[in-house]
Amino acid sequence: MQDLDDDVEVLAKMIGTTYENLISLAFHRIIAYGTAWAIQTPRQEGAPKLPSVDSRVRRRLGEATYNGLYEQYFPLVVATLFQTIEQDGTSDKLLSRDASLASAKVVMDDIVSIAVSDTPDPEPLKPSFKVKVVLNALHHICHRWGYDETKLWSPPIFTFVARKLFDTIDRGLGPLHTCAVIRKIRLLVCLAGKTVHEGYPLEMLIHGLKPFIVNTFCAQDTVGIVQYLFINGKTYLQTNPTFVVSTFLSIMSSLRAFIATTPDSQVESSQFRSSQSTAQSFHSWLCDYLSDYHSTAMNNANAETFKALVDCAIGFKSNGNAFKGTKEGELLQVLLMDESNENGLLDDVSKHVAFSLISSNFTRPESYREDMLGADRDSITLGRAYAASGTIYSEWTQEAELAKETDLPNNSNTLAIIPKAAILKHLTGFLFSGDRRKVGLAEITLIDIFHQEKNADKDRTLISDLVVSMHLLKALGWDTPPQNPPPVPNVLKISEAGKVGNSQVQDWIRNFAIAISLNTADAVGNRVAPLLQSVDGLAEKLFPYLVHIMLILEGDDDNSELRQSLSAVFRKCFRDRRTFSVPHMAILIKTILYLRTQAREGEKTKLARDDWLDLDYQDLAKAACICRMYKTALMLVEIHCSRKKTDFNECAELLLEIYTNIDDPDSFYGLSRGASLGTVISKLEYEQDGWKCLSFRGAQMESSLRLRSEFNNIASIGAINALNILGLNGLSHSFLQGGILGFGDEGTSENGYESAWKLEQWNLPCPVAYNGRAPIVYRALQSINNTVSTQNFQAQLDTSFLDVMKQITSGKQTSRSLRANIRTLAMLTEVEEVLSSENSVQLQEVWGRLERRIPWMKIANFSEVEEILSIRQVTFSSIAKRQHLQDKIQIDLRAARMYQAKALSSVCELARIHKVHQHALSACTHLSDIVAPCQEIGLDISAVAALQTANVLWDQGEILTSIRVLQELDNAKSDMITQDISIGRTELLATLGCWISEARLEKPELIMAQYLERSIRELTKERPKCEVAGRVFHEFAVFCDRQLSNQNNIEDYERASKLRENKHAEILEAERQMKSASGSKLEQLKSFRGKAKQLLNLDELEYIRLRENREAFLEKSIGNYLRCLEVCDDYDQDAIRFCSLWLQYSTNEKANRAASLTLNKVPSRKFVSLMNQLSSRMLDQKDDFQELLLPLILRICRDHPYHGIYQILSVTKSKSKDHLSHSRATMASTVAMTLKKENKFAGQTMNKIYAAISTYIKVAAYKMDKKSSKIPIRKAFPEEPTLASKIEREIPSLKLPPPTMNIEIRADCDYTNLPYLQKFNPELSVASSGVSAPKILTCHDSSGQSYKMLVKGGNDDLRQDAIMEQVFEQVSHLLQRNRQARQRNLGIRTYKVLPLSVQTGIIEFVPNTIPLHEYLIPAHQAYHPKEWTASKCRSTITSVQEQSREMRVEAFLKVMRNYSPVMRYFFMHQFDGPDEWFRSRLAYTRSTAAISILGYVLGLGDRHGHNILLDEKSGEVVHIDLGVAFEQGRVLPIPEVVPFRLTRDIVDGMGVTGTEGVFRRCCEFTLSVLRIEKDNITTILDVLRYDPLYSWTISPIKMQRMQQGNFELEVKKEDPDIDLFAKPNAGNKQEAEAERALEIVNKKLSQALSVSATVNELIQQASDVKNLAVLFGGIVSPLLSWAS
Repeated sequence: MQDLDDDVEVLAKMIGTTYENLISLAFHRIIAYGTAWAIQTPRQEGAPKLPSVDSRVRRRLGEATYNGLYEQYFPLVVATLFQTIEQDGTSDKLLSRDASLASAKVVMDDIVSIAVSDTPDPEPLKPSFKVKVVLNALHHICHRWGYDETKLWSPPIFTFVARKLFDTIDRGLGPLHTCAVIRKIRLLVCLAGKTVHEGYPLEMLIHGLKPFIVNTFCAQDTVGIVQYLFINGKTYLQTNPTFVVSTFLSIMSSLRAFIATTPDSQVESSQFRSSQSTAQSFHSWLCDYLSDYHSTAMNNANAETFKALVDCAIGFKSNGNAFKGTKEGELLQVLLMDESNENGLLDDVSKHVAFSLISSNFTRPESYREDMLGADRDSITLGRAYAASGTIYSEWTQEAELAKETDLPNNSNTLAIIPKAAILKHLTGFLFSGDRRKVGLAEITLIDIFHQEKNADKDRTLISDLVVSMHLLKALGWDTPPQNPPPVPNVLKISEAGKVGNSQVQDWIRNFAIAISLNTADAVGNRVAPLLQSVDGLAEKLFPYLVHIMLILEGDDDNSELRQSLSAVFRKCFRDRRTFSVPHMAILIKTILYLRTQAREGEKTKLARDDWLDLDYQDLAKAACICRMYKTALMLVEIHCSRKKTDFNECAELLLEIYTNIDDPDSFYGLSRGASLGTVISKLEYEQDGWKCLSFRGAQMESSLRLRSEFNNIASIGAINALNILGLNGLSHSFLQGGILGFGDEGTSENGYESAWKLEQWNLPCPVAYNGRAPIVYRALQSINNTVSTQNFQAQLDTSFLDVMKQITSGKQTSRSLRANIRTLAMLTEVEEVLSSENSVQLQEVWGRLERRIPWMKIANFSEVEEILSIRQVTFSSIAKRQHLQDKIQIDLRAARMYQAKALSSVCELARIHKVHQHALSACTHLSDIVAPCQEIGLDISAVAALQTANVLWDQGEILTSIRVLQELDNAKSDMITQDISIGRTELLATLGCWISEARLEKPELIMAQYLERSIRELTKERPKCEVAGRVFHEFAVFCDRQLSNQNNIEDYERASKLRENKHAEILEAERQMKSASGSKLEQLKSFRGKAKQLLNLDELEYIRLRENREAFLEKSIGNYLRCLEVCDDYDQDAIRFCSLWLQYSTNEKANRAASLTLNKVPSRKFVSLMNQLSSRMLDQKDDFQELLLPLILRICRDHPYHGIYQILSVTKSKSKDHLSHSRATMASTVAMTLKKENKFAGQTMNKIYAAISTYIKVAAYKMDKKSSKIPIRKAFPEEPTLASKIEREIPSLKLPPPTMNIEIRADCDYTNLPYLQKFNPELSVASSGVSAPKILTCHDSSGQSYKMLVKGGNDDLRQDAIMEQVFEQVSHLLQRNRQARQRNLGIRTYKVLPLSVQTGIIEFVPNTIPLHEYLIPAHQAYHPKEWTASKCRSTITSVQEQSREMRVEAFLKVMRNYSPVMRYFFMHQFDGPDEWFRSRLAYTRSTAAISILGYVLGLGDRHGHNILLDEKSGEVVHIDLGVAFEQGRVLPIPEVVPFRLTRDIVDGMGVTGTEGVFRRCCEFTLSVLRIEKDNITTILDVLRYDPLYSWTISPIKMQRMQQGNFELEVKKEDPDIDLFAKPNAGNKQEAEAERALEIVNKKLSQALSVSATVNELIQQASDVKNLAVLFGGIVSPLLSWAS
């Protein structure tokens, strides 16, 4: 400006550049300052005329360069001009004088009317210019370069200028300088007009100005702008509720803190009060604004969340908390609910803002009573959730979070869409960061990316268009970016940058990511280097995507330099596997896992994704193990074995480490290890078999002493661990305190402190440096016992909580270590809950809370429960011993002792349930030892102590002693009910009766009279809990039932009956002979007859006695089963046994009389599952049984119409002409008519269901072309045009639930609010198989859930499938009752089958499933294209089907060599990430084991690829078409000779260990449970024996079609030689078949072989090539019957 060109030349030379380059670098400043200076400083009169700065620059650079720089830097020139503004108030006069600024004047007036500060402007930084000068300069440059000044403020240029102004804010320049910048922004807003009313400019301004709302000097000016923006941007803001609520929460938090503060000094007080007043006004206004806010962009759930967030935030105070009844607590709850909602309102940025708000100065409740998250129900706090349910949520142990990374748009023709979109999402997330530097850098980077991508390929769909909002693209989209991103320092090559060396992980990953970025010729990947350099943590997040982009750009060339270089870096890191490099390896492993989810160009199968990089997967698995990513390691090992086509032996040690630490108890057993003492010990310690471990470790210790005269350290620690497992804490503590080992290492210190706190020894020093779980617990309990001050031990509890949380968050947790740490939190939580009590009422409430947590502890592993039980004992014992704790809780010693006794009794009972006898004995002994001290203070607990002693003695095998203890207790004069811990005589007598019966000490009649009947009489006196009464009735019923079914009793009864009959026959024969005899012969016969009559009288009396006994047992059994069902819900399984007895003795007068007394009092829901069997016994006749049955069925239909009416109507549809069927149908029609006439809900439902069924039956019967895949419903029934209307209109109008909906049985019988069928899909399809052409309909209910169902008519009686599904469901319930089975979630997946008539019905399409053959056949072709096809394999096998076994085996082996299994790929490629892979494969293996064993027991046949479904979401198997059962498959023309399907493909899906480990163990557990529940299984099946509609044999037609390649063989009904349906239960033949079938089941559940031996034999049979080779190889079973 001073025309000092020579000086500039000298300066340029000094710094080593050119004058022109200096001009280019400072071009925007030169033009801005020069133009403004020229306007502000007019030439003085007489002064020489100097050339303008503009012209001199143009001349120096040349026209072309000058024009290019001006075009590029024009926005920067504008921004620089605004930065130089020297404020003069609100520029009111200037805006008023200039007509072109009239609109700006209006905006300024609006803003000023809201709020404005009168704070004077500070001395401006130089250079500075008046507003008028700047606006004139702006006018000049726009005119000079042809810019329309009225259209100048486009979103890009406004955003850029505003960002530049924000960048000038510097805390070091003071608040007045900030105030000056905000006033410049206010002027900019006035000039920009409607540009700031929408999109990113609006969001950026509000976000950027938020912090200054609470600035003492800037508040008024800022509030004016922000409130103006909220008002005028309302239309746009209504489309973005997430931004609005996030901003609102942030502003409200700041406002509250600001309003609550006081000024720092008297000098500031006036300004502060003024700003505070403005803030209060804005707070009120903003609350009203948000209260009236409505947005069509939110669904109902999110709208409710928005309203709740606003309401909570309005009442929010300065500090976050979780107190009940506070807005802060409610806000926390709303945020957590939104977090759990998959389609929640808040995005990641908003969540961060919201949780930052709630966690600011967070105050935690001192008691769970005050805590809004303190309830056990649905608790989500780590410790309390575990204490309440034993739950460890899968998200907590997730090793790779891939869901969000893969849930990205993928509708472009480029493979790079996913990584680029992910990067852009990360970058756009920075735009609302609280760090202005980060925001500015993100904007520059996005501007650069959008520009580069746009110019790279103008014809291609831009990724930014797919991912980034239109408003953001408008604001940051430039043809020529006005500013380049900051340069990145030169970095190393990929091979150098990737070396771990001694680099800290953050430095290493930053350099590595930058190196990859700069080596990537991509518009997105190449431009993020500046951000990677500047933003901590970003490199780790973007690294997988950068690698992905680079590899995509490298194409198919596996030998490219970059690919090889990158592979080498990965390989070296995995090969070296240093402890220091664990975080480095974890990043690389997660990158590999991400790459495995991404498609490669030209891939034929997903196997190609394992080759993104050239890696050794065994090294990769070892690295994952070091990183404690065990599920990942297992998956990688399996990939390695699959790629190398080898078994797992070379990885055996690696697999041992994995299986020892993985979250599955059975995988460990899949490895075959060497036979030695060491392997046995490791197995025993894995199983935590305390006694055997102690035995083996003791032997090692003895041997060590003999050899070296010292203990073996490992053996000693093992012995201590065994003692702790057994609960022998005293021995363990003595062992450690005796100086044999001391507390020398982590293992012994853990054991030492664990035994010390369990034994309440509080004199040990416990330094903070000991940070294991046991020392943490010990310090907390030690403080509670030794510190009188409540505040001090509360502080120690808080410290302990914090120490555990540090362990959880400090590194990668395995599922086992995480479970242990969370268990510690649960223990500390329970201690805190007890000690938070302030009176006896609260303590009683806590005790009730602890008792309600007992149910989950009954089914968990005892190792997961023992510590919690122990800390309960210790806590209550401490209260009983410590006066200061009693004072704190305000209870006396008597109450403290009582809770101590309750805790010991509870531990004893739970330990007995788990059969952990030593723990039960320890608790029982301690309980007995405190009886005397308790009596001294007037507390009588002798009865409960005696009862627990008897129970423990019984478990220890001391049968007589335990019975005597109870008998003495029964004979005691004191009333057990009145004791402080009462023991009911009712339960005592019932227990005595059971024990004496089991010990065979007295006759059944005496047991029943002296104990069981007495216990019933005591019920009326004691009125115990329902559970106790239920148990007494149940035990009585079971006792009588056992006597009734006792084989000896049955044989005695049959023998007496036979003797009676024989003796009567002898008398008749003697009388016959007497008629022709005379003399001595006659006298002899008379004498014989007399003696025979005497003997007959004796036999008659014995027979009557036995008969009356049996009838008494029958009567008592039926009556007490019903009374048990009436009073409690704990024994609902008794309903099945009752029905079995009742149906068996339906003609017995006493049985019906016993049932009549209570049957109508039992809730009808308990018989719903037996509706099939009950309805099948209806007959149109008058007898006692029918008089009871009819009201029961009517009650079921009235109370649970959707569970009963369908069965009734299906029976009415029977067309059989035989007498019994006609009678049954008549009675069913009577029931239906009775219900129809009722106006209540059941009657209305009956009419609706009848109408719907009529339509479904017509649809099923309608003949359609099987070739038609999809048909519009309106055109599907041309011969019955009204049928389409009934489907589309009439059925939805009935508002019935979809027929295949799984409706839970409701105790309140209220089914009025169920979702109802709202509409059908407009098209139906026809199943490809089946002569009846089943129709597939899809409907949707009113809640949005869809249901796919098959409406089927034809030759199959679907009732057979329905009943077998009923059996499956009931067996699943039995499995879930067993602890081991439930822990493994063993069960049978069922589906709904709804018979509508004999020949029609509706079958549920199991959602998310595919038939096994539909996966296997294409998979074989895809993964092994060079091997034989399925058809060739089939033809090879069927060609020798009539040949000798040897030839068939040879053909089978040939097929096996040419047809490899592929089932492993279903899990590897269907489920992304190791967590989903492991979960799904485990579910597959477990469900296969469960159905295999149950299928074997029930003789389930016809298992082929069409009848086994795979769940594509869970991995479970689902078996369908269950009509061939009870070994009927063995009578087929080609018999089924395997117990269940265990072909190579089925085994292949189980992993490298095959049937070993999970499958075998789950088979053993399933069989074990079925054997334990043998009586219940038999009862379930026994009910079918009395079901006249169940067929125990396969009809000839079904047998014919099964092995002729057709699922349904069409048969002409007039063919007299083929009976379409085997007549069920027709005479003695069917009875014999039923007896035979049940006898087979009984035999399979017998104890002839051990469970292990039985399973071994079954697996051998099922996988034996000689058996597989001779199975049917036809079309029906092309896969599962042979090589697959």
